Amino acid sequence: MVANDTVKVLHVLSACLFLGNVVVSGTWAFLAERTRSFEVISFSNRLVLITDLLFTLTGALLVVYTGSLMSHRYDGAPAAAQVWITWSYMLFGLSGLIWALVLVPIQLRQRVLLMRDQAVTTEYLKLSRVWQISGAIATIVPLPIVYLMIVKGL
Repeated sequence: MVANDTVKVLHVLSACLFLGNVVVSGTWAFLAERTRSFEVISFSNRLVLITDLLFTLTGALLVVYTGSLMSHRYDGAPAAAQVWITWSYMLFGLSGLIWALVLVPIQLRQRVLLMRDQAVTTEYLKLSRVWQISGAIATIVPLPIVYLMIVKGL
């Protein structure tokens, strides 16, 4: 039982780490870009990349790992037989795809633009708009999982 409780606590903490960082990163970038200051935006861009790697990715991997460890507990059925677990995996996967295929490439492109131009360009700001919208979607998509986890899970 202690091991299950430890996994459960780690799962909740990982979810907090993941969701907390995606919300803070988007807010931090938005507020930095409002300044139109190259130094502030460059600093924000660099640290969002670092914190995404340290906190978003780590939180996401731990959520999936600990969730899969606990998924066998429900009626002795495979995780795939639990509709709420299937939905959780799909929503989390969609958020991850947006992050990996849209957000990170934009962040890396923005980093190149900032280093190359040493200024906040129109191209940078256009990418920022796409990043903010895509980031909001990637943040909202996993929120129903919290509901499912509390109501059906843990």
